[in-house]
Amino acid sequence: MPSQPRFDAVPENPFVVPMPKGFLWGVATSAHQVDGNTTGNDWARFERQPGAIAGGAVSGPAADHWNRLAEDTELIRRLGANAHRLSLEWSRLEPRPDRWDEAAWDHAEEELSLLHGAGIEPMLTLLHFTLPAWLAERGGLTAAEFPGRFETFAAEAGRRLGTRVRLWCTVNEPNVAMLYGYVTGQWPPCRRDPALAAQAFTGLLQGHALAARALRREVPDGRIGAAVHLVQAEPLRRWWLPDRLAAAQVRSGFNWPFYDAVRDGVIRLRLPGFPRLEEPLAELRGSADFVGINYYRRNLVGFDPRAPGWASLHQGPGRLSDAGVELHPEGLLVLLRQAWTRYQLPLIVTENGVADAGGHLRPVYLRAHAHALACAVAEGIPVQGYFHWTLLDNFEWTDGYALRFGLYRVDFSSQERIPTPGVTEFRRLAELLRKQQAQS
Repeated sequence: MPSQPRFDAVPENPFVVPMPKGFLWGVATSAHQVDGNTTGNDWARFERQPGAIAGGAVSGPAADHWNRLAEDTELIRRLGANAHRLSLEWSRLEPRPDRWDEAAWDHAEEELSLLHGAGIEPMLTLLHFTLPAWLAERGGLTAAEFPGRFETFAAEAGRRLGTRVRLWCTVNEPNVAMLYGYVTGQWPPCRRDPALAAQAFTGLLQGHALAARALRREVPDGRIGAAVHLVQAEPLRRWWLPDRLAAAQVRSGFNWPFYDAVRDGVIRLRLPGFPRLEEPLAELRGSADFVGINYYRRNLVGFDPRAPGWASLHQGPGRLSDAGVELHPEGLLVLLRQAWTRYQLPLIVTENGVADAGGHLRPVYLRAHAHALACAVAEGIPVQGYFHWTLLDNFEWTDGYALRFGLYRVDFSSQERIPTPGVTEFRRLAELLRKQQAQS
């Protein structure tokens, strides 16, 4: 077992070993959260329901990124980032079944061209939670047509944008989409039905497999993966066996089922109170070239038969973000170790960030998580990139505008971008990486 580095005194230069050649140091966004006026998807409709979003907010103009591509690309360049993870808004590109919006595709090409012109490599996510309203009305993730529709969309994206995009992320946080959409019912389609949750999870894996197949056909030199939300789950009371079993259940039933299916070619789900899944799907094998990891939290897990999966989640004793989430960079290193051992695929941290309106937590947060990356690399784990969530304050789903994750603070009245202290630290770390890469 590797020794656990200290994270209470992270060195000013957290990159204690040379990072891999071509290491990606970037920022992440998603279309619905920043673009503004994405009115044709399931979320836009959901937001109009009373009480759906904190403070009665709607996404509305969001951060107006759609109209500020050049300005925001320049912000990324000034950060010293060499990569940007962004998403396509499916409802803009295919507003009606089998009808493509040429102006929306032109806009996507423009954004990618701006990024390339600034020396920034894009990673393109096809599905970041939102679905076209016409597809949501027909069953969304649980519709029999979803995997095929998603394959068609992926093929079109590959055909049109493949010369500009090497890195592809098919789906974002499929485990979160299942949990909030079909277990807790907090997100569209607001269902609380374990059978539908299992069906949605199956649909997402089938969709990923078919989308990856389409991308391999259209973009033969592309690299494909998915971004999965991983929680560092530890027992609330280490001495009590039910808590230890509940923590193990979170790891096996939430963290790993998506990529286990990719590894094994079998969709499996084993959660108390849920239908047991055991569905072979040969197309899943080889459908990913890397494992995308979204890491935000450690949770202490207690046994609770009233909770989904019989597991209740609690925060640890460390400092909390504005979202009430414990800051625990050690957990990222633990999960990188576990993912590498489990899958033997290159790893990319596709999201990692902190809700911090004052901006004072973010510099230390960035440095500590960069240290976790370097410690993993020192152990021989092939970590190939890191994307910080997020470039700009944005519409944070059911939290609306209450949480601020941006390196740049956004005044949502004027749409002014205001640097936070995180900008200086991100840029400093980027420069350390640049010098390190130049010397290697």
